[in-house]
Amino acid sequence: MKNIFALVFLITLSINSFGQISNEKEIYGKWTVEKIIDKPSNPQFQTLIEGFKNSIFTFNQNGDFELSSTSSSQLFAMVIEMTNGTKWKFDKSKQYIKIGIEEDRYSRMGISIRETNGSTLFHLNESGMTFEMKKVE
Repeated sequence: MKNIFALVFLITLSINSFGQISNEKEIYGKWTVEKIIDKPSNPQFQTLIEGFKNSIFTFNQNGDFELSSTSSSQLFAMVIEMTNGTKWKFDKSKQYIKIGIEEDRYSRMGISIRETNGSTLFHLNESGMTFEMKKVE
């Protein structure tokens, strides 16, 4: 009986702890990085980590995407340049945001998104970085 109670408790906890974005309207707006959860340990990634740490991800209702940062890194400037003029699409079934243009099948940046314990997490698949995000607009 104790095992059944423990199993029910764990299932209830996991249902309450991990949420999904139900539609793209929840993504609209500007998002800032509150905290870095996971990052590469290689020191070569430090300028990218700092750039993302000080960045704003903007998901406009018309599908336009904008990435901006207060970082002065030339490397991060290249990331911003790569995302200039791009669009975003949300795949609800995969909880995945694709960023790019139609011609490259939205392959410039990919973000897995999930809600955990009231926090929204963005995981950048290309770099392995995971951020706790805050919606500011």
